[in-house]
Amino acid sequence: MKKVSILIIIAALAAVSCTKDFADRNTNKEQATREMLSYDNLSTGSAFSQMTRNVLPTYQAGEEEYGSSNYQIIEDLAGNIFAGYTGAINAGWRYNNQYDITAGSWYRAMFTDAYVRLISAWNQLDSWRDSQPQVAAIGDIMKVAAMHRVTDTYGPIPYIGLKAGELHQKYNSQQDIYGAFFSELDAAIAVLSEYVTANPGAKLVAEYDNVYGGDVASWIKFANTLRLRLALRVVYADAALAKTQADAALANTYGLLQTKADVAACKRPASGAWEYPLYVIQYNFNDSAIGATIEAYMNGYADPRLANYFIKGSDGQYHGVRNGINITEAYKNSTLLSKINCTNNDPMVWMQAAEAWFLRAEYELRWGTESAAKDCYEEGIRVSFDAAGASGADAYIADATLTPGAYTDVVVSSNSVTSPLSDVPVQWVSGGTAEKHLEQIITQKYIAIFPCGQEAWSEFRRTAYPKVIPVAVNRNPGVISTSVQIRRLNYPDTEYSTNQEAVEEAVTILLGESSGGTGDNGGTKLWWDKK
Repeated sequence: MKKVSILIIIAALAAVSCTKDFADRNTNKEQATREMLSYDNLSTGSAFSQMTRNVLPTYQAGEEEYGSSNYQIIEDLAGNIFAGYTGAINAGWRYNNQYDITAGSWYRAMFTDAYVRLISAWNQLDSWRDSQPQVAAIGDIMKVAAMHRVTDTYGPIPYIGLKAGELHQKYNSQQDIYGAFFSELDAAIAVLSEYVTANPGAKLVAEYDNVYGGDVASWIKFANTLRLRLALRVVYADAALAKTQADAALANTYGLLQTKADVAACKRPASGAWEYPLYVIQYNFNDSAIGATIEAYMNGYADPRLANYFIKGSDGQYHGVRNGINITEAYKNSTLLSKINCTNNDPMVWMQAAEAWFLRAEYELRWGTESAAKDCYEEGIRVSFDAAGASGADAYIADATLTPGAYTDVVVSSNSVTSPLSDVPVQWVSGGTAEKHLEQIITQKYIAIFPCGQEAWSEFRRTAYPKVIPVAVNRNPGVISTSVQIRRLNYPDTEYSTNQEAVEEAVTILLGESSGGTGDNGGTKLWWDKK
């Protein structure tokens, strides 16, 4: 079996963006030297800070626009468009948004970033596990938070046995990777829970922690909620495992994320440069607008959060863009299309507290009572409204009439979708079927977790909810079904050229775990995608 050094992966990194090529941004020109890092735990703090900035790609010191460029390829041109959160309006693009999975730099970026930036930093924290076990435990939580996105994009990936100093390229099955996730979260939660019990109010690496400012109890809440997210992710593949892990997440003394103050997000540091990728992409690059699917749902519900999420078009209404269209300059030049309501100082959200309530609602729906599921569902909406700064949550929850709307393309009318996607109301359908309740829960979760498109795409693949407007043009119809929609991204072409034996074995593992698939392509389902 071949092994590939980090240097080879770095050399392979190249991606398309609307600004400069960012292949030369992989070496931080402002990185501290090894001698500098030996003073005052700076090495630990530097690695910790690097991990916080790479769970999702964010601004990297000394690398102009790196975060936005890679975020665009990793998140906005994958999870966000596949979930219908955003729509591309750059006339030079088709690739992922039309299922033309041929731009290697687009489908390799997440894989490469994870190992070059995230895992390399985790390796540093891992090497101090004996002397700083609590810091290493938080590093483990961040590793799972980042790497579950990677396996949920590709399937089997190299994960188990990654050690400092060497990047092992043996791929593991997704089933085994999820088993490792649960073990790692369990161990990290235990270490941190013991620490907080013995040291109430104590903080760790606070000056480097732009997520929770060193508050260990908050990291435990995030880890518990992440564990619950992953437990339900596998429910159609292994219901017993899902129940066991969900129970463990709910049993921990420190609980789940609960209010808007609990949000897991990498925030702008007190000093130093920062940029918010979605602001740069939509306002500086003008490469995307809001997506047709989320527009159709929120307009149909007359959702009070619309003004908090989006900016109205020039006609005073909210209009999105369908994916898989033939993009013309008219889309890029249109003043009718809505942009995301954000600033360049916004934090990079990993997980909203509202998600915890919707996860609990699904747990209760499956293993508890309908009344408890209803209560959690409604609280999830209230917490989402509070986080968005919107009013009218109770009236919204009580509405039994409004349902998702149709979609009108205000630039090219032939791209419109005249039939509504769903008839599911906001008000809990008392006595309704479990499937109808699941659709309600996932639909409201979809709205609440915006703009975390990768998670929304994963939930769509897992549950088939909410119903996402299919691409208008499918350039790969023999492989990716227009109606079923894309299920994964291809393995990086660089893996085939530098690590062929291992990646070919990974494809065999992928097909062995899949309930449907024909190879390393966007139509093959992942292990947990078994509904």
